[in-house]
Amino acid sequence: MISPYHLFFYEQHKDIESFNDKLPSIYDFFLSAYTEEDIVTETYSKINATEKYWIICPEYSIDKTKIPNDYFDYKIQNQDNREAEYMLALFKEKLEDKKDLNICIDATGFMKPYIIFLLILLKEKGFKKIDLIYTEPQSYERNGATEFSDKESVINVRNIKTFDSYYQKSNSDDLYIINAGYTSKFVNKVLANIKVKEKKVLVGFPSLQPIMYQENIINLEKSNGYLGLDPTDDLLYAPANNPFITAHIVSKYIKNYKQENNNISNIYLSPLATKAQTIGLTLFYLFEKDIYAEEDISIHIRYPFTDSYSSKAGIGYFCINKYTIEFDLFDKIKE
Repeated sequence: MISPYHLFFYEQHKDIESFNDKLPSIYDFFLSAYTEEDIVTETYSKINATEKYWIICPEYSIDKTKIPNDYFDYKIQNQDNREAEYMLALFKEKLEDKKDLNICIDATGFMKPYIIFLLILLKEKGFKKIDLIYTEPQSYERNGATEFSDKESVINVRNIKTFDSYYQKSNSDDLYIINAGYTSKFVNKVLANIKVKEKKVLVGFPSLQPIMYQENIINLEKSNGYLGLDPTDDLLYAPANNPFITAHIVSKYIKNYKQENNNISNIYLSPLATKAQTIGLTLFYLFEKDIYAEEDISIHIRYPFTDSYSSKAGIGYFCINKYTIEFDLFDKIKE
């Protein structure tokens, strides 16, 4: 059965030159998060856009003197509100007057809380459409042992900030979906103090590279003590580079779960895998949170915040993915 998530536009290119060749017109505005990875800096330097800006995620501890182009500089005042505070300041200075422009955002270098809140913010502010891109690396710095962040650097686990204020008390059939990846060592952190009936694991398959699936499963196995998975338990699978199929798989599973469980008050989502799947979980939240709110069910995106994160984990330029996000697509379907 076709779902609305299948109607979003997705294409893949071997490199940025091929990407540029297929553009119907140059972008009016391009935004990227600076890292020391070639897959980020090369895209920024070559993409066809009239106006370009970097943002600097503070967790990367980037030396700003190394950034050759214009960047948005902002000092966060409240760490417990970091993603919302930073993106609201960015929006006011760089995006507020660009609702009707041709915008592209490179999610590759973004820390996940920032890209999640930015998407929530753009929909809240009435933006109709943007292009998101995500560049896949050929490999990671230390393969399956790559340390994106030290688990000891987790300073807080909380829900990503949103514009919704409702929150339900825990109930007997609450559900937690963990999108497990190389950072699955944080599983114990995100599950702390959360009581749910079922913990369901979503993994990326097909993975970005064939070996990455095996590396992912090895990392997942290390977290099994916290997940309590049985060898007969089914995992959820969605392509690691496709946010729309990820959103569809999650949506379908939750609908089926809800039909069999009547006492649900909260659904938790933790994006611990690829940026593409993080975008997928965010789209599910954006397009279905109000539907579940009508049934007094709250959806939360829960994340382990750290004070440091690697800015150079990806190696090599494998391909570039383009996702066209139509924020009003579900509304169009209803009409």
